[in-house]
Amino acid sequence: LGERYTRVAAAHAVHNGLTVLPQTDKFLHGTKVAYGILVQSALLGQDDVLAQLVQAYQHFNLPTTLAALEVDINNRAELDRVIAHTLRPGESIHYLPVTLTSEVLRAAFEKVEYFSR
Repeated sequence: LGERYTRVAAAHAVHNGLTVLPQTDKFLHGTKVAYGILVQSALLGQDDVLAQLVQAYQHFNLPTTLAALEVDINNRAELDRVIAHTLRPGESIHYLPVTLTSEVLRAAFEKVEYFSR
């Protein structure tokens, strides 16, 4: 599919996944989508883009880690819930030209954490 469908495909799906955790309710839709853009860049292997976005997000005080959204990346049960919801059939993340599994998505979250150090 064209760029119009894939531009923020994972970003909105990650937002939707984050909504299963009540502690993320206080964050605006756009804040969670912004974090999802980082995850999408990681999924697509766009390391240069990811590095640039992390730098810009830090400048504008946007979340670059799950902790900034009050999610502990080491809490496997919580992250599993987010991942499962993000990967539901019908979610826009499936428009990406990437083979998606829970392990692939977990690795993308971890890559974002790594780039945010």
